[in-house]
Amino acid sequence: MIYVVIFAGIVCAISLIITLNLTKVEDENYSSKKSVNSQLWLYLGLIPVVALIMYLGFVFVF
Repeated sequence: MIYVVIFAGIVCAISLIITLNLTKVEDENYSSKKSVNSQLWLYLGLIPVVALIMYLGFVFVF
């Protein structure tokens, strides 16, 4: 169980670092539609990857 908590902490830390790095860049041509579309693709891409990592973690830990 401790490995799952450590893994969750690592994922949160990496997510925070990526988010902070992305928010440093100022976009001159900001569009809310473009932003929502980019975020949609980001989440659609990340959810299967995170699910796969969690599944593999559970398979190899337990």
